[in-house]
Amino acid sequence: MIEGRRVRLRPVEDADHPLIQMWQNDPQVWWWMDYEQPFSLQDIAESEARARVEGHPLIIEYEGRPIGRIGLNQFRRRDRICSLYVFIGEPARWGMGLGYDAIVSLLAHVFEHFDLHQVELWSLAENAHALRLYERCGFHVDATLRDRSYKDGVFHDRVILSIQREEFAPVRKQWERGE
Repeated sequence: MIEGRRVRLRPVEDADHPLIQMWQNDPQVWWWMDYEQPFSLQDIAESEARARVEGHPLIIEYEGRPIGRIGLNQFRRRDRICSLYVFIGEPARWGMGLGYDAIVSLLAHVFEHFDLHQVELWSLAENAHALRLYERCGFHVDATLRDRSYKDGVFHDRVILSIQREEFAPVRKQWERGE
C-alpha cells in the first residue's frame, strides 16, 4: 500500500478485473493509451497475471473508490531503469490532480525503496494534457518517435520521457509541502 496526499495505491485484486476492463474499453482511455483491440475479461486476467510477474500493477483509489491504474514494468536491473504506466479510468476524476498525486507517490516510493536510477514512460504526442502532467512530475522529454502508432487511418508520434532520482528530489519536496 502506498499512501499519497490524496490517493492510495494498492495492489490489483482479481475483483478489480471487471472495472479495469470497463476502463480500458472506454473509447477515450482506449485512444490515449494506444490500445490495439478491445479487452475481454480473460484478456484482463491474463494481462494482470503477467503484470504481477513482470512488475508492480496497482490500483489508484480516491476517497476509497478505485479510479485508475498505475504501475511499473519493463525492469532493466543492470541499467536500474523501469517503465511507468498510468491512467485515470473515471472521466469524472480527470483534471483533479489525482494523476499527479498517484505518479509522485509511486515515484517517491520506488526511488526510496528500489535501487533505481531512472523511470521512463511514453505518451502519444497529441496528448498535451498528459505531457504537461508528466513534465509537472519532473519528467523530461528524451525523444519523439515519428509515426509509431497507426490509428484512425493516420500515423501518430510517440514521446519518450524519463526522470532520474536526482531530478525527482525537488519535485518530491514540493509535493510533500502540498504545492
